[in-house]
Amino acid sequence: MGEKIPGMVWIFIGFVPWILYWALLGYGLWTEAVTAGLAAALVLNAYRFRQRQVKTMELVTLAFFAAHFAVTVVLGSPLFKTCSAVLAGAALALMAWGTLLAGSPFTYQYAREDWPREYWRHPLFYRTNALITAVWGAIFTFNAALGALALAWPEARLWLTVVVPNAAIGAGIAFSLLFPTWYPKRILAREIAARESYRWPDPVFGPARPAGEAEHDVIVVGAGIGGLTAAALLARRGLKVLVAEQHHRPGGFCTSWERHVRRDGERLRYVFDAGVHDVSGLGPRGPVTNLLRRLEIGDRLEWRRVGHEYVLPGIRLKVPGTAEELVRALQARFPAEREAIAAFFAEMEGVYRDLYAGVERTGGVPCPPRTPGEMLAYPRTHPYTFRWMDLPYTVMLERFFQDASLKRFLLLLTGYLSDRPEALTAAQMAPLFGYYFDGGYYPVGGSQALADVLAELIEAHGGRVLLRAPVERILIEGGRAAGVILAGGQVHRAGAVISNADVRKTFLELVGREHLPPDFMRRIEDLEFSTSAFAVFLGVDFVPDLEPVTLVHTEDGRGLGIMTPSRVDPGLAPPGHAAITLLTLVPRAKATTWDRRMPDYARRKREFGDALIILAELMLPGLREHIVFREEASPATFARYAWTTGGAIYGPAAGQWRPPAKSPVERLYLAGAGVFPGAGIEAVVISGTLAADAVYPER
Repeated sequence: MGEKIPGMVWIFIGFVPWILYWALLGYGLWTEAVTAGLAAALVLNAYRFRQRQVKTMELVTLAFFAAHFAVTVVLGSPLFKTCSAVLAGAALALMAWGTLLAGSPFTYQYAREDWPREYWRHPLFYRTNALITAVWGAIFTFNAALGALALAWPEARLWLTVVVPNAAIGAGIAFSLLFPTWYPKRILAREIAARESYRWPDPVFGPARPAGEAEHDVIVVGAGIGGLTAAALLARRGLKVLVAEQHHRPGGFCTSWERHVRRDGERLRYVFDAGVHDVSGLGPRGPVTNLLRRLEIGDRLEWRRVGHEYVLPGIRLKVPGTAEELVRALQARFPAEREAIAAFFAEMEGVYRDLYAGVERTGGVPCPPRTPGEMLAYPRTHPYTFRWMDLPYTVMLERFFQDASLKRFLLLLTGYLSDRPEALTAAQMAPLFGYYFDGGYYPVGGSQALADVLAELIEAHGGRVLLRAPVERILIEGGRAAGVILAGGQVHRAGAVISNADVRKTFLELVGREHLPPDFMRRIEDLEFSTSAFAVFLGVDFVPDLEPVTLVHTEDGRGLGIMTPSRVDPGLAPPGHAAITLLTLVPRAKATTWDRRMPDYARRKREFGDALIILAELMLPGLREHIVFREEASPATFARYAWTTGGAIYGPAAGQWRPPAKSPVERLYLAGAGVFPGAGIEAVVISGTLAADAVYPER
């Protein structure tokens, strides 16, 4: 099989009828010129029709020469002989401008033959060809005007109909060859530069560590997993790092706590998690796997696979251990959607695998393309991600499925990121499908185990993790972050500060408006924050026959997660007992109504907990009779312990701007759920890695 003819060559072939026409006209052979042009146009269009690749320019060319032949050869009229330059230029100009107005520039039609289909819908691909077509439209219009001028100035006919028009066409050909190689790279370079809105110089760290307990290379505000990730990487790279955390445990939402209860003279111990019950990113190329590998602490954690069970009206399904088994289970439940289910999971796995392609070159985490060349190649190297990255996940479901129950089933995991599924893109959902493709896991000992090994590594490399040490202020001196002031008044200085705290609180309470550009301040103030949650923690004297993560949705729209990590690690509860967390999302508008200072707060919290227990009894009949220990957490609880705006559990709400890792304040960086790529352990590990690499790249 021969090589495919490039699109630019096809444009030249498309001009062959015109070239033959103009060449023969040079000898005054009007009939031969028209006949040759018509014959070439017929052959070209016949081929195109067979290939089903009809091009507007070639159709216009055929129409022009058919009309020319009829008027000149058949009717013997001198119209085309007299006005050939005007009519030819006008026909081509109308073709160029017409295709541009119709949204299908004629050069775009040819360029698509050179590029994979994934590129066709890229705005830059279209814009490049629209500009090229506009230039050709201007050239053809210019040549038509020269032809009209030649009618009034016949002594300059040679220059006006041959020399200058041919020079203009030559310039157009050169432009068409050079512009596509220059323009996209220039635009993409500008887009890459725009990601880093604040281009201040990175800090420089000396070979010697700062002396004194209050002097550091880097200070991290908040010991969430994003902050601990950044701190651990920087400490391992030789920097002196301080982490300041307001809580008495490191980890943020990745903390565990225990309660001891006496019953019949026996001391019972239950372990609960603040928020993390299921961790993604532990596949062969996952960000969490890569972090543990880089830090050489993977052997200090034991991970166990977490099973899922989903319950919706008319559906109850224990998620099998592999994606292939899940596909077969869904096909059995929804036989009319059999082919669509297979196609959907194949497409989503393509997006998922694309995201982690090449992580070896980007510090073990998926990153946006970093050079114009990488961006130009992205649709080819990451075709699945490119196809879906900007489209809402709900749109993806609509394109694949008809069955409403199936779509509701596939929306269940959106609750891991937001209470607004329509705000999530397909690419944002792809990592969650990693629970099906590579599994979700839970660390033995509770989620605290992950935070603890990171904190221990920081201290093993000369860093410090201060607990019960809330930061009162980030020091700004000369427009630069220079350290922190703790609530007790103690000052710690550093060459750089990374805030892993809530982004709004970081800037409004720790930095201060006076140090921020007004436009940035407005964007921070305008941020809408995510949903909060309400949790009931139960120690019970039986082991539920449910998967460790069971998600329930009722006919009336209520949602409930029943998390039983003691099914994964029985050591979290006494033998024959279980530690259960009932969790439901609380929309932001309702979350803000929870206030610990209100006189009815305790009663309201108890009643809300009662309602969740009653709802859980749909799956666990008689649950109330087996409760040994009970405690509730409201949105106000999450706001207090995680220090988040309105008790938000996912940072800023999905679907809106997030501040960049480099803040407008020099040497102040951000990590955590408030920045790219968002919430969740896997996501904040990525943000922490990117923050560490921005502060002090691995040598």
